[in-house]
Amino acid sequence: MVEILVVSGLIIGIVGIGIVYVVKQFIKPHQLDTIKTMIENKKFQEAINALNNILKKDEANPLAHLYLAEAYFGNGSYDLALVEYKQVIFSGKFSNSAIERTVRRRLADIYMKFNQLEEAQKEYLILAKIEPHNAEYLYQIGNIFYLRGMREQALAYLDKSLKGGKSSADIYFLMGKIYYELSRPNEALAILSNCVKLEPKHFEAHYYIGLILKSMNTYGKAVQELELAEQTKDLTLKIKVIYQKGLCKMEVGDLEGAKADFERGLKYSTEENNTTIAIRYALGLAFERERRLVEAVEQWERVAQLRPNFQDVQLKLAQYEDLRVDDKLKDILTSTPTTFEIIVQNLLKGMGYEPLESTMIDDDNIEIVGMEKSTKWRNVRGGKVLVRVSRDNEDVGEDQIASLVEKLKNVHGIRAVYITTGKFTPQALRYSENRPVDLYDRQKLSNIFKQIR
Repeated sequence: MVEILVVSGLIIGIVGIGIVYVVKQFIKPHQLDTIKTMIENKKFQEAINALNNILKKDEANPLAHLYLAEAYFGNGSYDLALVEYKQVIFSGKFSNSAIERTVRRRLADIYMKFNQLEEAQKEYLILAKIEPHNAEYLYQIGNIFYLRGMREQALAYLDKSLKGGKSSADIYFLMGKIYYELSRPNEALAILSNCVKLEPKHFEAHYYIGLILKSMNTYGKAVQELELAEQTKDLTLKIKVIYQKGLCKMEVGDLEGAKADFERGLKYSTEENNTTIAIRYALGLAFERERRLVEAVEQWERVAQLRPNFQDVQLKLAQYEDLRVDDKLKDILTSTPTTFEIIVQNLLKGMGYEPLESTMIDDDNIEIVGMEKSTKWRNVRGGKVLVRVSRDNEDVGEDQIASLVEKLKNVHGIRAVYITTGKFTPQALRYSENRPVDLYDRQKLSNIFKQIR
């Protein structure tokens, strides 16, 4: 009887163990299926908690590690996801190439987020070996080469991607951008045109097409492309577009349009950056062309505060530094052409010359034939003089002085006078030493204004 009970107990125990084993084997996959559903429903933290409990009991479970990696990835815990995905690859338990592809894509995504470009590229190179004809992987490899500053290698892979059948706006855009940066505008224009054919609202592609057309001096068409690009919701790009539109309008003499664009670009800006600094400098140039020098200097002073070495802003400020202290010089620099002529005539009278005939060369240059009537400025009297007054602040060279001296013969004058708000080159000064011409640069002009007030 005892033997029977013992045998029965052993049988019951073995059966019990078998039942527990079978139940565990059944429950575990079922539990993981439930967790998979959690992940699909974005209940990432619940899934993470459940998976950690499973791994405490079964640390080597590869499917649990895979699901945990997915849950961490979905939860935004990329550093933890990276560890789990690596564990999945290391286990080598998945013969399904689809799973390996998914894992390696995830690894590449995480490396990109961490700006580990070479590691991400390694994953894509492995993926390209698994699927040699997958053009998406070739595109990603090319994109990473571009981000690493290796443009030629990037072009090679992007071209392979196109030949692999991935004709997408993204590939065309990146290739066009690279050609532009490599100063190959014709190739860039052709490939970017393909981009906007596929995606007419690819605003950044329109922006680069506008830049290329601007570089080709095709300003009207450039503005048309930039107007399309301006529809972007990307505020940073929008401000760049508006700035380039303003530059195009300046090139064709549309100062009002240019100023409107520059001022609009500044209104869109929420902070000072490289683009706003460039806009302020260009707006100053537009004001300068209109002789609104006070406004121009205000913009350049702001530029100098933000970026002291930006282009020639210090030179610009030096050119107009007298505006703050010399009202007469300010008047001559900022006046309308008509007022400029009146100021010059009064200046010459103060210097002892009687203006006889004046000719406006352009808005910034005037020539006057006069007569010496006083010895205040010279010891010679009674002869004709030819006076050139320039307020464009450009350095005056030897050729310009020689041209004025030659014109002096035509009016039968005895002396030429060249007055500039700028400076004379060393060659011009040497040329004038033994010739009948007097030179007055900005400093001398300022001194004259002080003496004849």
